[in-house]
Amino acid sequence: MYSYQKATLKNPHPGRKIPLYLKTIPTFVSALGLAILGGIGYPVISYQFKDLNLFDFADKGLLSPVFYQSQAEENQEPVIVNGLDYTKASSWFPGSVQNELFSKASSDIPLNIPDTYTLSIPSLGILDAIVSLKDEDLKSHLVQFPQTALPGQDGAPVIFGHSTIPSFYNPDKYTTIFSNLPKVKVGSDIFAKFNGQEYTYRISKVYEVKPNELWVLKQNYNSKSIKVVTCVPPGTTLRRLVVEGSLINN
Repeated sequence: MYSYQKATLKNPHPGRKIPLYLKTIPTFVSALGLAILGGIGYPVISYQFKDLNLFDFADKGLLSPVFYQSQAEENQEPVIVNGLDYTKASSWFPGSVQNELFSKASSDIPLNIPDTYTLSIPSLGILDAIVSLKDEDLKSHLVQFPQTALPGQDGAPVIFGHSTIPSFYNPDKYTTIFSNLPKVKVGSDIFAKFNGQEYTYRISKVYEVKPNELWVLKQNYNSKSIKVVTCVPPGTTLRRLVVEGSLINN
């Protein structure tokens, strides 16, 4: 049965009242959801519009047009490959014949050569990260692409590292270690400790390529350099960011 109560000036809303704190819960949940979506979406959206100068990227962990150079072709869209495991380095440049060498990389290492070395990028808080020469597991360490030069040699070690959106950046976790790589600046240094020797590379180029631009893996034996690679925009696998540096000591 139902009963009706007459509203009065003292009690304009007779009957059971909903507590104020219960009324605020839907608003709070909605605001929290929007904040989470915004935190995830903002790095990707702002990265895509960085060249329009609509935002100030000086301290946002994103690339500045002052030192950023894109070598991706302007008239072509990025190549998206579905169903690949991007914690495996062989998924990053589909079509490269060198990908088949990951399965036997450890057997190709001479006995007098260690199967790992370390990489540091102090400007990003990355210190003595392990680089593997023997497998492609990006969850456990950084990975050097097969048949690329060792640190200090003619040519360039090509080193892959996993990334995600910058808000999850942790230099001690290999699944997020290169999340802030897009903010590295030309002129800063990369240090590689290999076989008892430390090599210093000074960053000279920062650019993007598409996954089908295999030329970036080629070796130039007329110079000694390094290439550090991750996926961009943040949290996606659309393109590859390449940070290139030149050896400044022997």
